[in-house]
Amino acid sequence: MKVILKIGTSVLVNNINGLDLVLMQNLVCEISRVYNQGVQIILITSGAVATGREMVNNLLSRSSFAALGQTKLIKYYYDFFGEQGIQIAQVLLSANSFKNRSRFNLLKETLTQLTDNRIIPIINENDTTVLKDSFGDNDSLAAIISVLVSAQKLVFLTDLDGLYSSDPKTGKNARLIKEVESVDLEIQRMCSKNTSKLGQGGMLSKLKGAKLATTCGIDAFIMSGLNPDNISKLLLNNQPVGTKFTSRKSHLSERKKRLLIGTISESRIIVDQGARKALEDKNSLLAVGLRGIKGDFMKGDFVNIIDKKGEVFAFGVVNYGSKELMPLLSLRDKDEIRRLFRKAVVHIDNLILLKC
Repeated sequence: MKVILKIGTSVLVNNINGLDLVLMQNLVCEISRVYNQGVQIILITSGAVATGREMVNNLLSRSSFAALGQTKLIKYYYDFFGEQGIQIAQVLLSANSFKNRSRFNLLKETLTQLTDNRIIPIINENDTTVLKDSFGDNDSLAAIISVLVSAQKLVFLTDLDGLYSSDPKTGKNARLIKEVESVDLEIQRMCSKNTSKLGQGGMLSKLKGAKLATTCGIDAFIMSGLNPDNISKLLLNNQPVGTKFTSRKSHLSERKKRLLIGTISESRIIVDQGARKALEDKNSLLAVGLRGIKGDFMKGDFVNIIDKKGEVFAFGVVNYGSKELMPLLSLRDKDEIRRLFRKAVVHIDNLILLKC
C-alpha cells in the first residue's frame, strides 16, 4: 500500500514554543512503525515558514523565512528518522514541476525509485522561489502527489479530529462527520474558511484535495495529528479514525489524471445549467453556455468550471484566453456567439468531470 501523509503546520508548530519536537518525534516513530510493516510512505510537510519566523526577530519576507526554516525542519526529520534506521530524501517543488510533461515524468520516476529503495521522500513547496505559480497550500500539493504516484490513501493530519458539521472551535453543537461520500456544496458550507495563524490551508483546502483524490479512486482521510497513534490505527489496524472520504472506481486515463494536476488553478469559468448538463452528457463546452469569468488565463491554461451556485464540477484546458472570452459575456445573440467562437471553449478530450 502506498500512502501520502500530509502534516500541517498547526500540528508541528505551536504559538508559544515553535516546533513541538516531542510531538514531531512521536509522529516519526508512528510513521516508522507503519513503514516497517511494508506501507510505502511519502510525507508532505508544512512548517518551514513558521519555523523560520520563530528563529529570528527580523521582519523578513515569507520566502526568506522559508529558506531559513526549511533547513531546521529537515534536520529534525533527518535526525528522528535516522534514529529509526530510515533514510529520507528532501524534495522541494513548484507548480511548474507538473505542467511540463518531462518534469512530471521525471518527478514520478524519482519518487518511485526512492520509495522502491526504502527511502521516505519528504516534500514541501519551494516557497523561496514561488511567485504566482503556487499550489496555494500543501493540501493541494499532497493531493496532486497522491494522483501522481497512484496512491491508495491520502491522509491529512491536522489539529482537529476530522471534518465537523460546523467550526468546533466556535460552535457548541458541532458534530464529527465520520464518512463523506460526496464533496458537494452542502459539505463545503460546513467548513470554516479560517486557516491556522501559522499555516496557509484550512478545512476548505483539504476538501478540495479530498475531492481531487476521490475523483481518481483514492480514499482520503482527515484526522488529528496531535494523536500520533491514529496513524497506525488507520493504516495497520484499519480502524475508523477521523473523517473518511470514500472514493469510487476511477475510469480516468493516465493522461486525464495528469490533466487533473491543473485543478490547482484559481481561474474559473462560470456556466449555465444547460452547459453543465451538456458537459455531464459528455459534450464539449461551447461559448454559448458561458456566464462569467474569474481570473486571468491564456489559451492552453487550466481552468475550473463552475455552475451558477459556485460548485466546481468540471475542469479542463481552454482554447481561448480570458481576454478573448470576455467580450462574449455582453453578447446575447447565440448565432453571433457561434460565429465568433467556432471552437469549443473546452474540448471534451481535454475536460474532466469531477466527483461531486
